[in-house]
Amino acid sequence: MMAVPVGYHVRIYRRENLWLPAGLWALMALLIILMRGEAKRTFDIADAFLGFVLPLAAGILAAAAIVDDSALELQLAAPRAPWRTLLERLGLLLILVATAALLYQVFLALMGVDISPLGNLAARQLAWLTPSLALMGLGSVAALAFAQGTGGALLAGGMWLLQLLLKDWFAASPWARYLFVFMAARYPDHPDFWANQLCLMGITVVLVIGSALLLKREERYL
Repeated sequence: MMAVPVGYHVRIYRRENLWLPAGLWALMALLIILMRGEAKRTFDIADAFLGFVLPLAAGILAAAAIVDDSALELQLAAPRAPWRTLLERLGLLLILVATAALLYQVFLALMGVDISPLGNLAARQLAWLTPSLALMGLGSVAALAFAQGTGGALLAGGMWLLQLLLKDWFAASPWARYLFVFMAARYPDHPDFWANQLCLMGITVVLVIGSALLLKREERYL
């Protein structure tokens, strides 16, 4: 199958979108510096960036990953499966998000910020990884369903806001707790933590498969 250079996938993202994670990273790093020495505030800022801000950026960027490509018609006309393009775009975005998250954790360690309430080193990664994947999947499938990136970004952002405002209800609900994307960042000691994480990973897989199936209807995006 025809290979597509990584550089091409980078270029299809609008420059301002690629700067979004970097700008948010710098802002949250500046807040850490300004609040240095105040343990609770610096932890809250770190938790907010990893568990809330970064996943929102991931969901918004995922909505633009396919449908905002001005050369999408050429991509779909190429002799390669559309799902490969989808996975390459989302994979590149995940690498960008992971880089921002890991560099921020290195910065926090250098600044002496304690984020141990999020769990051990592996558990801390779930604070940003699980919600980022879930919102990326939602943003992607919604953008393809609406055939435009704005709708996907609005749906991902709306779900993010709804869960943020109703976080206590989601955590306490006998069924909505399994759909709560901020469990790792807000309630890492919740008794249904692992059930929640597995459920969200499963939903992410379903959303990505749904995106791939929608992308097969190529005429909608030409």
